[in-house]
Amino acid sequence: MANIIRKEFLGLEINVLSVGKHKDDPSLNEDGWIVTENTFAVIDGSAPRVDLKFDGKSSARFATDIIKNVLLATPPNINGKELVLEITSVLNEEIDKIGFREIVKKNKEATPAALFTSARIVGNKVVITALGDVYCRINGKVIHCDRFESEDLMIAKRISAMKNAKNKNPSILDEELIQIGHQAIMQDLIYQVSNYFNKADIDLGLGIIDGNKVPEKFIKKYAYDLKNIKTLELFSDGYHVLPHSSSINSWEKKFFEGEKEDPLRWRKYPSVKAASKNMFSDDRTIVIVKRLL
Repeated sequence: MANIIRKEFLGLEINVLSVGKHKDDPSLNEDGWIVTENTFAVIDGSAPRVDLKFDGKSSARFATDIIKNVLLATPPNINGKELVLEITSVLNEEIDKIGFREIVKKNKEATPAALFTSARIVGNKVVITALGDVYCRINGKVIHCDRFESEDLMIAKRISAMKNAKNKNPSILDEELIQIGHQAIMQDLIYQVSNYFNKADIDLGLGIIDGNKVPEKFIKKYAYDLKNIKTLELFSDGYHVLPHSSSINSWEKKFFEGEKEDPLRWRKYPSVKAASKNMFSDDRTIVIVKRLL
């Protein structure tokens, strides 16, 4: 297992694990996380549609780092719509700073984008801001989960292409099936950026940090009494199988069960991505916050 990061703040014990999908190059992990005495977050950079570097980083990593920096720079009472507005503003400032404004105007699929869920301690409350499919579980109960209809359609299209290929050639290699599935949805991934990102007036619309105004309907905000929270877990969509207990070992055990049971992610745990010899099915990040008795 990769190194678990452990921290303690004011009666809280925090454990973090973040592992990139590229087994031989951890630096390519496009997830991010934050842990301070009052702010906890998991960030999921949106997979790049084009191979373009932003200040030496992938578009996903660039967006992830912007969100991290804003969460570190803002007080914990900045949440919900106000927090999303600040992140969006800073992202646009950074795009302008590196001189990429015209590039993203002409090529929307190149725009840096990311999703996140943060939990911030404000007095005797925990205020959660969630944008997209970075999940949150409190005391073992999922209180935020989001699925994108456009992604569900892509999953169905990907699996259909793979099944057709398998039917035509039962001995086809898994690596070929993965490639066929990816090619089947490549144009859909590009189309999603211009046509579904932050489009509030269509069924397939979804909210995401991408420099454009995020419609308020996509921004979820929750508040809980701090005294009632025993465990808080924030985790990216790389985890398909959720454990009952709140420990890194339990999360990892379930992750590898999923990788073994359905590595191609086309049967039990359908997804737009798959696992292979050199790749996990996705980047994965889990932040677990426990109250010390």
